[in-house]
Amino acid sequence: MTATRVAGKGGMGKRRKAKVQAVAKRRQGLASRERLLDAAEKLFALYGFNGVSVRQIVHAAKVNLGAVPYHFGTKEELFKAVIYRRAQPLREEREERLKKLREKGKKPGLEEVLWALLEPAFRASRENEWFRRLLGRASMDPTPEVKKLLAEIYNVEFMVVPKELRKVNAELPDDVFYWRLNCFYGVMLFVLADPGKIQTIAGKEFDTSRPEVALKYVIPFLTAGFRSPA
Repeated sequence: MTATRVAGKGGMGKRRKAKVQAVAKRRQGLASRERLLDAAEKLFALYGFNGVSVRQIVHAAKVNLGAVPYHFGTKEELFKAVIYRRAQPLREEREERLKKLREKGKKPGLEEVLWALLEPAFRASRENEWFRRLLGRASMDPTPEVKKLLAEIYNVEFMVVPKELRKVNAELPDDVFYWRLNCFYGVMLFVLADPGKIQTIAGKEFDTSRPEVALKYVIPFLTAGFRSPA
């Protein structure tokens, strides 16, 4: 075997090793990013955006302090990333359901659109308790900082909701529609944030574990609200 071939094999071995190391480093980075998102989601849900420091988040995630600026830049961008992680698949599922409704060849009715918009959200809230609690807390947060962050997120991931509801309530004047839309959000967020609240109010047991059970009552209520005389 010539010295050139030996050197060539040695070079290939080094490149292969470097590639393996790069892949391992990338995986480690992705794992650190996910741990940060998980920890931030829980802490933001428990204490709010302003009640948690970056140091507390990295401690809970078991990563070094430089991980937040490395992966997200700022605490604000981390907050948005936490919500985008759940909201993007939710938007995609809503759009897919609406697409299937249109493919049936007739204009979807209000009740069908409400099911398409709400069922994915209710199911996701059962699957991701901390995200559900985070949205509920953030939606009630009065600080301008959080309101601005939520507005940015809603303009990207949640605009499908008012757009589609406007289509099936085209006859309503703007002021009537948007007040009713505001009530729609109030109902949705209240029920999602604490599905067990009904048991406290009624003083008896109700099945709050399945989204379709809640929606069986919520959707007729919302339909009647949008359809009532202006």
